[in-house]
Amino acid sequence: MKIKSFIFSLLAAVVVAFAACDVVPEDDRLVEVPLNPSDRTVLLIEFTGNRCVNCPGAAMVAHEMIDLVPENIVVVGMHPEGIAYTDPMVSTVDLRSAEAMEYLSYYGGSVSTGLPVGVINGRKFNNTYLLGSSTWTANVFAQREIAPDCFVKLSHSVENGNHKVIAQLEPQVAMDYEVSLQYWLVESGIVGPQSISETLKASYLEKHPNAQMGHSSVNNYEHNHVFRGALNGLWGEELGKLAEAKEVACSFEVDAKYVTDNCSVVAVLINTQTKEVVQAAEISLGAGAH
Repeated sequence: MKIKSFIFSLLAAVVVAFAACDVVPEDDRLVEVPLNPSDRTVLLIEFTGNRCVNCPGAAMVAHEMIDLVPENIVVVGMHPEGIAYTDPMVSTVDLRSAEAMEYLSYYGGSVSTGLPVGVINGRKFNNTYLLGSSTWTANVFAQREIAPDCFVKLSHSVENGNHKVIAQLEPQVAMDYEVSLQYWLVESGIVGPQSISETLKASYLEKHPNAQMGHSSVNNYEHNHVFRGALNGLWGEELGKLAEAKEVACSFEVDAKYVTDNCSVVAVLINTQTKEVVQAAEISLGAGAH
């Protein structure tokens, strides 16, 4: 890959006292970022909710990064169960997950945490895991510059509705710490309502001209990268210290209430003790997954 230089929008966030959500104003700041080749895939966990009026702005920040370096970022949108901002707006679209709430709690959040917030590579920045969306771009691209200790390459097969994903783990350095491998099911293309602030409507309509706008809402919002569940336990399978290449398989069926063609599997290799992300990867289960 040749060295590239992009000019892209970095949406600024303003924390307002007593506000429920991280505010992302529509007047963007232009930042020029030179991009060198990278083998790192950064994981951004986006804690979000369909009743959070500023979450669409954070989603736009995440998708700008995906558009720029799709090979270097995996985004997973988690809707923690038990937070008012994730309560379904219609009975047919429920994006909540009890496991998402467990992850949020581990990272220092609670039922009173304002959304959106993100966690990047399971690391603390300025002594906190939970970051406002105005900081995502800088921190994601800084993490992208760090060479991974291990490569993760995924393959997928399916037979009679039984799916199998295999991760090929290839250590690049002597890894003197123990690792675990998590498998997550993610679904995209879920159309339903989403609250949106008045200040975000214009920028959202510019990117989505067919949006059906309601009063402080988008009625046909497309929810992507939605976390649907952990396939092998909350913190995955413990593998010990990797001394050589290793294959780790995961077999599963997709619940009938999810659209398989819109689903993907995210594999996250983590330091077992610190839970920091060593490397991430994603593979589609069908043509519609993002």
